[in-house]
Amino acid sequence: MVVKIESIGHCAIAAQDISTMAQFYQDVLGFQILESDPDHGGIFLNLEGTSHTIDLFPMGALGTKPGNEGTPLVHIAFKVGSYAALSEAHATLVDHDVEVQAMLDHTNQRSVYFADPEGNRLEIYFEKADWAEIFERGRGDDDHAFSFDEPAPGWD
Repeated sequence: MVVKIESIGHCAIAAQDISTMAQFYQDVLGFQILESDPDHGGIFLNLEGTSHTIDLFPMGALGTKPGNEGTPLVHIAFKVGSYAALSEAHATLVDHDVEVQAMLDHTNQRSVYFADPEGNRLEIYFEKADWAEIFERGRGDDDHAFSFDEPAPGWD
Protein backbone atom coordinates (compact mmCIF):
# COMPACT_ATOMS: atom_id res chain seq x y z
CA MET A 1 0.00 0.00 0.00
CA VAL A 2 1.18 3.55 -0.76
CA VAL A 3 0.01 6.94 0.54
CA LYS A 4 -2.55 8.59 -1.76
CA ILE A 5 -1.09 12.10 -2.01
CA GLU A 6 -3.31 14.72 -3.65
CA SER A 7 -0.63 17.40 -4.19
CA ILE A 8 2.40 19.10 -2.71
CA GLY A 9 0.78 21.39 -0.22
CA HIS A 10 3.49 23.79 0.86
CA CYS A 11 7.21 24.26 1.35
CA ALA A 12 8.54 25.71 4.58
CA ILE A 13 11.72 27.75 4.31
CA ALA A 14 13.94 29.04 7.12
CA ALA A 15 14.96 32.58 6.16
CA GLN A 16 17.81 34.75 7.37
CA ASP A 17 15.75 37.87 6.50
CA ILE A 18 12.08 36.94 6.56
CA SER A 19 10.87 40.39 5.43
CA THR A 20 13.08 40.44 2.34
CA MET A 21 12.04 36.89 1.48
CA ALA A 22 8.34 37.75 1.84
CA GLN A 23 8.79 40.83 -0.33
CA PHE A 24 10.53 38.74 -3.02
CA TYR A 25 7.77 36.14 -3.13
CA GLN A 26 5.16 38.93 -3.37
CA ASP A 27 6.87 41.33 -5.81
CA VAL A 28 8.60 38.84 -8.07
CA LEU A 29 6.47 35.70 -7.98
CA GLY A 30 3.01 37.13 -7.27
CA PHE A 31 2.31 35.53 -3.90
CA GLN A 32 0.19 37.33 -1.33
CA ILE A 33 0.44 37.25 2.44
CA LEU A 34 -2.25 34.94 3.76
CA GLU A 35 -1.16 35.33 7.38
CA SER A 36 1.63 37.06 9.23
CA ASP A 37 1.72 35.41 12.61
CA PRO A 38 4.55 36.58 14.87
CA ASP A 39 3.28 34.41 17.76
CA HIS A 40 3.39 31.30 15.54
CA GLY A 41 6.68 32.46 14.09
CA GLY A 42 6.08 32.78 10.38
CA ILE A 43 4.67 34.44 7.30
CA PHE A 44 2.36 32.26 5.26
CA LEU A 45 2.02 33.15 1.57
CA ASN A 46 -0.36 31.85 -1.06
CA LEU A 47 -1.37 32.17 -4.67
CA GLU A 48 -4.92 33.33 -5.36
CA GLY A 49 -7.43 30.61 -4.59
CA THR A 50 -4.94 28.37 -2.79
CA SER A 51 -4.08 27.80 0.82
CA HIS A 52 -0.61 28.52 2.18
CA THR A 53 2.01 27.50 -0.38
CA ILE A 54 5.23 29.07 0.92
CA ASP A 55 5.77 29.27 4.67
CA LEU A 56 8.64 31.50 5.78
CA PHE A 57 10.12 31.18 9.26
CA PRO A 58 12.97 33.10 10.85
CA MET A 59 16.05 30.91 11.14
CA GLY A 60 15.81 29.16 14.50
CA ALA A 61 12.04 29.67 15.02
CA LEU A 62 10.08 26.56 15.96
CA GLY A 63 13.27 24.53 15.74
CA THR A 64 13.90 25.54 12.14
CA LYS A 65 17.48 25.25 11.01
CA PRO A 66 19.15 24.53 7.73
CA GLY A 67 18.78 20.93 6.71
CA ASN A 68 21.44 18.67 5.23
CA GLU A 69 24.31 20.55 3.58
CA GLY A 70 22.97 23.94 4.71
CA THR A 71 19.72 23.99 2.73
CA PRO A 72 17.11 26.34 4.21
CA LEU A 73 14.30 23.88 3.47
CA VAL A 74 12.42 23.13 6.68
CA HIS A 75 10.01 20.56 5.25
CA ILE A 76 7.93 19.57 2.24
CA ALA A 77 4.22 19.03 2.89
CA PHE A 78 2.05 16.62 0.93
CA LYS A 79 -1.71 17.15 0.95
CA VAL A 80 -4.23 14.31 1.07
CA GLY A 81 -7.89 14.59 0.10
CA SER A 82 -9.65 13.49 3.30
CA TYR A 83 -9.16 12.91 6.99
CA ALA A 84 -9.58 9.18 6.34
CA ALA A 85 -6.72 9.40 3.81
CA LEU A 86 -4.55 11.06 6.48
CA SER A 87 -5.28 8.19 8.85
CA GLU A 88 -4.47 5.69 6.07
CA ALA A 89 -1.22 7.56 5.32
CA HIS A 90 -0.25 7.30 8.98
CA ALA A 91 -0.96 3.56 8.92
CA THR A 92 1.14 3.19 5.76
CA LEU A 93 4.09 4.97 7.39
CA VAL A 94 3.83 2.67 10.41
CA ASP A 95 3.55 -0.39 8.13
CA HIS A 96 6.79 0.70 6.42
CA ASP A 97 8.58 1.19 9.76
CA VAL A 98 8.83 4.96 9.19
CA GLU A 99 9.21 6.82 12.48
CA VAL A 100 6.40 9.33 12.98
CA GLN A 101 8.06 12.33 14.62
CA ALA A 102 4.94 14.35 15.45
CA MET A 103 1.20 14.51 14.85
CA LEU A 104 -0.08 18.08 15.23
CA ASP A 105 -3.45 19.78 14.95
CA HIS A 106 -2.71 23.26 13.52
CA THR A 107 -6.34 24.48 13.79
CA ASN A 108 -6.77 24.63 9.98
CA GLN A 109 -5.19 21.24 9.33
CA ARG A 110 -3.90 18.08 10.96
CA SER A 111 -0.37 17.03 10.09
CA VAL A 112 1.80 13.93 10.41
CA TYR A 113 5.56 14.63 10.40
CA PHE A 114 8.31 12.16 9.52
CA ALA A 115 11.64 12.05 7.63
CA ASP A 116 12.91 10.47 4.45
CA PRO A 117 15.92 8.10 4.61
CA GLU A 118 18.38 11.04 4.42
CA GLY A 119 16.70 12.97 7.21
CA ASN A 120 14.71 15.51 5.17
CA ARG A 121 11.59 16.39 7.14
CA LEU A 122 8.29 15.63 5.42
CA GLU A 123 4.67 16.29 6.33
CA ILE A 124 1.40 14.74 5.18
CA TYR A 125 -1.69 16.77 6.03
CA PHE A 126 -5.42 17.15 5.56
CA GLU A 127 -6.86 20.66 5.54
CA LYS A 128 -10.32 21.62 6.77
CA ALA A 129 -12.79 22.87 4.17
CA ASP A 130 -13.00 26.27 5.92
CA TRP A 131 -9.21 26.84 5.96
CA ALA A 132 -9.60 30.31 4.37
CA GLU A 133 -11.93 31.56 7.10
CA ILE A 134 -9.64 30.13 9.78
CA PHE A 135 -6.64 31.99 8.34
CA GLU A 136 -8.70 35.18 7.98
CA ARG A 137 -9.72 35.25 11.63
CA GLY A 138 -6.26 34.08 12.75
CA ARG A 139 -5.32 30.59 13.78
CA GLY A 140 -3.66 31.67 16.99
CA ASP A 141 -0.90 29.59 18.47
CA ASP A 142 -3.08 26.60 19.24
CA ASP A 143 -1.00 23.73 17.84
CA HIS A 144 -1.44 20.55 19.84
CA ALA A 145 -0.80 16.84 19.48
CA PHE A 146 -3.62 14.59 18.32
CA SER A 147 -4.30 10.89 17.95
CA PHE A 148 -6.36 9.02 15.39
CA ASP A 149 -7.95 7.24 18.37
CA GLU A 150 -9.85 10.44 19.24
CA PRO A 151 -12.77 11.75 17.20
CA ALA A 152 -12.22 14.68 14.87
CA PRO A 153 -15.67 16.14 14.28
CA GLY A 154 -16.05 18.26 11.19
CA TRP A 155 -12.74 17.25 9.60
CA ASP A 156 -14.22 15.47 6.57
